[in-house]
Amino acid sequence: MTTQADNDSFTLPGEGERKIVERVRVREECERCGDPATKKHNYLLPDARRNPASSGYGGDDISWCSDHATFTCGSCPRPSVDGYSWGGTFSVSPDNVRFAHMFLRWSEREVEQVAS
Repeated sequence: MTTQADNDSFTLPGEGERKIVERVRVREECERCGDPATKKHNYLLPDARRNPASSGYGGDDISWCSDHATFTCGSCPRPSVDGYSWGGTFSVSPDNVRFAHMFLRWSEREVEQVAS
């Protein structure tokens, strides 16, 4: 007779598989031309301070809040985004890297598959 424990203890295809992944930090690109971004534009939902759906809800200083963000280079203009109002812009330059972390994201690629 087969018990429930016997039915639960089988191995699924792919279970226990291992892989090595490389993560590299890369700079965001300008949404218009693809050059490296030097400006991050934050946008907020309408009536952000009183809108529970907004990250600025209930806040006094919402200059750091963002419900949506776009990135541009120094040459391209700040885009307008339907349904959002502009909240603020952060910049980076060789002389000002204070906000560098805002312009970097992790990119992953599989390096190798390891037999289990």
